[in-house]
Amino acid sequence: MLCLEPDYVKEFICDGQRCGAQCCRLWTVFVDGGTYEKYKGLPQEKSREILKRLVHGEEGQAPWAWDFGQEKVCHFLRDDFLCGIQKEHGEGFLGSTCAIYPRKPVNIGGNCQLSLSMSCPLAAELVLFRDSPVEFKWRERELSHAEGWQEIACRQGEEGVAASCLLLQDTGLSILQLRLPLIERLAALLAYLAEADKAVEAGDFEQLLQLSDNYGHGGGQRATGLDWQLDKHFPGLREALALPESKNQHLQALHRIKTKGALPPPELMLENILVSEYFVELFPCTLGGTLEHNGKAFLALAMLYKEAIEEPLGDSSEILYNVNRISTLMGHDREWQETLSKNIS
Repeated sequence: MLCLEPDYVKEFICDGQRCGAQCCRLWTVFVDGGTYEKYKGLPQEKSREILKRLVHGEEGQAPWAWDFGQEKVCHFLRDDFLCGIQKEHGEGFLGSTCAIYPRKPVNIGGNCQLSLSMSCPLAAELVLFRDSPVEFKWRERELSHAEGWQEIACRQGEEGVAASCLLLQDTGLSILQLRLPLIERLAALLAYLAEADKAVEAGDFEQLLQLSDNYGHGGGQRATGLDWQLDKHFPGLREALALPESKNQHLQALHRIKTKGALPPPELMLENILVSEYFVELFPCTLGGTLEHNGKAFLALAMLYKEAIEEPLGDSSEILYNVNRISTLMGHDREWQETLSKNIS
């Protein structure tokens, strides 16, 4: 199928030997029904060895999940940090989570998109240590595990919703890549989303098109008085987020990895992080509430990412670790997301 994706997706290679197979530890890793049947079809001894490591999954996710046991590590993770199932039986025997992550496939009204979650350090490395802005490309893909796709506005009668979602996404990305100081781009994004709320509420797609044309080319009114002070704009948010972060077990799997990436200018790093985050997390519709509310959440996220890349003072491994941490919380911790949403009003 034809997928829209950031240009760095084609460069991604899963390499557990570099990252220590962090996603094979402490996470909930699901196995789809089709792969379960493949395991049942293996020779009896091999089948029994695999099936005894499975437990029931979660409704709405997948029927099965790996039991990582008390050590919280996948039983099939080898000493060389490669997958024992894949090495012995091939990639076709990977369950849905293992086959897809860190890729995130989405279908918006028949428009397919593929992105990478920066909770994976090797994916985040591709985003961070590049010397040019992210570009988006259409590519033909053969993607399996259809149950792992997120579907938005794909039912009959939802064509208008899909068109609006795609337009909001495309315009937001265009604003974030304007050749203006990044804080001005974020101010323009907030102003655009505030006006877009009215057009969406009125069901006026022509007005939404006009707004998108204006703001996507750098026009429209910009907010004033916006700066990078998180505690000024969102008082109490930092403290509120600390509690769910302290309870997130996924963060225990993260560690600093060596990276050979040369550091680009901080503003370019931050731009590429935000463009990627806006795309992978489907802003401005990630959280409940209005488009403007989502825009404020994205602004807060931008401030957190700015601190994450500037405070380590040029230490590329520390920057990569910080970006992994925030992306893990934003992409995989519902309580952290909800806390962010509640504390940005």
